[in-house]
Amino acid sequence: MSGRDTECAAFRMVNRELEACTEGASRVRAIGRNHNLWSVLVKDLSLAENRLPEPVKAQLIGLGLWSMRYSTLALLRDLPVGPLIAVNSNVLDGLTAQNANPRSEERPASPFQA
Repeated sequence: MSGRDTECAAFRMVNRELEACTEGASRVRAIGRNHNLWSVLVKDLSLAENRLPEPVKAQLIGLGLWSMRYSTLALLRDLPVGPLIAVNSNVLDGLTAQNANPRSEERPASPFQA
């Protein structure tokens, strides 16, 4: 499984949990996993070794920071998880499209990895 495949699987798993969570422990667990996923991705995107173009990294880091902030607020203020699912779905759509239409052999295996 490539890095991109792993990321797709992670976003699918987190979105399934967010879609299924209702309240209590399942909601806390799902939102926490979303926060953790984006935390790992933001950390990777921040590494000097990450070969993505700087504008792309900046956009993805911005999405990640927003998602982590919203995740925290969703827990504190009982906000809906729909916006988290929407962002994750958009990123997943982009990852899936890249898998279907590879541009070159030189491209990193994942937009989040060097």
